[in-house]
Amino acid sequence: MYFSEDETRRLNARIRQLEENTGVEVVTAVVGKCDNYPEIPWKAFALGVAFSTLALLLQAMLRPAWLSSYSALVHAIIVLGVGTSMALLTAAWSGWARCFLDRTRAESEMRQYAQSLFFEHEVFATQDRTGLVILVGLFERQVVILTDSGLDARLPSGALQTVVAAMTPDLKRGDRFRALKRGLSVIAESLRLAGFEPTVDGTDQIPEALIQQKGEAE
Repeated sequence: MYFSEDETRRLNARIRQLEENTGVEVVTAVVGKCDNYPEIPWKAFALGVAFSTLALLLQAMLRPAWLSSYSALVHAIIVLGVGTSMALLTAAWSGWARCFLDRTRAESEMRQYAQSLFFEHEVFATQDRTGLVILVGLFERQVVILTDSGLDARLPSGALQTVVAAMTPDLKRGDRFRALKRGLSVIAESLRLAGFEPTVDGTDQIPEALIQQKGEAE
């Protein structure tokens, strides 16, 4: 959906290698949009109304002779038209919609989405509680990583932030493949340095391939 067949194959191979080398179970998901964010078009509408009202007010001050009995109706049409157009543009252009996205709210929605994946795929049921979820939100251009207690106890402070920091620049440039590939490499190295090793039996407890979902994207 978001990757070519070759990219998907290469990412799945990297995930398998990470699990084999560290004994950690990884659920990796790439989601188009983690929430509908219904406030975004309303924010765009309000901005359009504010700017168009300001522009008409300046015009009236500079050229009062243009005012007529139809001015109120014309101005109302212009103001509502601009506001509506800017609101509709958020549905057609994700880059414009992202301008009105509250980053804290986006992170909260992504964390909830990651938690649902954590329970849906029973990451908590892994041996020694060493499972993790990596969630990439394409619309949000953010990364959330959830780890189980077995990882929390052994990973050094800031290790997950290092992974997120490594992925974010590529993600913001729209290079989702490179972002995820880089993130998997960094987290594999962090786990290795923390002393994680392959399990004796090498069993894949969560045999999930790379998850690609639309989420709340239309």
